[in-house]
Amino acid sequence: MELKEQFDLLLGDFEHLSPRIRHLSFDTDGCGERIEVRCSYLSFRDGVATFDDFISVLSNHLIPFCLPRSEIQEAISNIDPNDFVKSGIAMSQLSEKARGLFIKARKGSHRSGEGGEIVLYILNEWQLGAPQVVSKMYLKTNRNMPVYGSDGIHAKYDDTSKKLWIYWGESKAYATLHGALDAALASISKFRIENGEDREIAIVSDHLDADSWNAESREALLAYLDPYNEQSNNRIPAYSCVLVFSFDYTLGGGTPAAEIEKKFIDHVKTEIANFIADIPKKIEAQKLIDQRFEFFLVPVPNVQEFRDKFQEKIGWPND
Repeated sequence: MELKEQFDLLLGDFEHLSPRIRHLSFDTDGCGERIEVRCSYLSFRDGVATFDDFISVLSNHLIPFCLPRSEIQEAISNIDPNDFVKSGIAMSQLSEKARGLFIKARKGSHRSGEGGEIVLYILNEWQLGAPQVVSKMYLKTNRNMPVYGSDGIHAKYDDTSKKLWIYWGESKAYATLHGALDAALASISKFRIENGEDREIAIVSDHLDADSWNAESREALLAYLDPYNEQSNNRIPAYSCVLVFSFDYTLGGGTPAAEIEKKFIDHVKTEIANFIADIPKKIEAQKLIDQRFEFFLVPVPNVQEFRDKFQEKIGWPND
């Protein structure tokens, strides 16, 4: 089986999220070929953003985000269609483990429990076609593994160019879009100064979450990660950044429900046009001009509510 087909086996199907999350794309030709910008926003119902539904969707993806595929597959194998009690217990235990891992990892990194990293996971797979190849959240709970670096590791194989694209994930949730961008670029700059990419490559080499792969496919992937192999020159690194920020979905009130989404799109496009105009100089200021970026901009009604609602949804204790 070709490497492209092996990656496709890892890729989830997220089209079922289309009723909850809408997408906009933008012309970034003025920024050069190394910068792409997308926007994903909450769908509307009767002129009101479906914020709570969005939070529920994120919480429902804790299991595939937090746990290795092997553990999920093992739990699925314990599902007995003739024994609803046993099957229910298996899935409940899986859900509880994922929730516990997420909370433990976030507390261990002294970060709040917003679901930005899950948004990153979803959009990398859905919009880039790049499956998660290592469960960073799972590894972060191991005290013997200092894996704090990127917020996620995704990859895809381009069968035409024979190149491996690998995405180092960064998730930031701030009150303003520019604040989120500044924080993300600062983190990426630190990541590079501290040779974070070398550590992440070692993590992929040692903890590739692809039990379904055969030995030949694993060796083919590892060749792209080996600095002594010619294939390593065909590895394309990129930073995939989810920037969650507060944005007015109500447009100040008084707008007819049928017109709100259209006006919202007009307003958010103006905001993002200003963002795109600022990107090159901010990237240059951080000395990252030679890097590739995929920006996913995610406006929410209120970032603090985004954190609070998500923590409440997954049962994060108030302590």
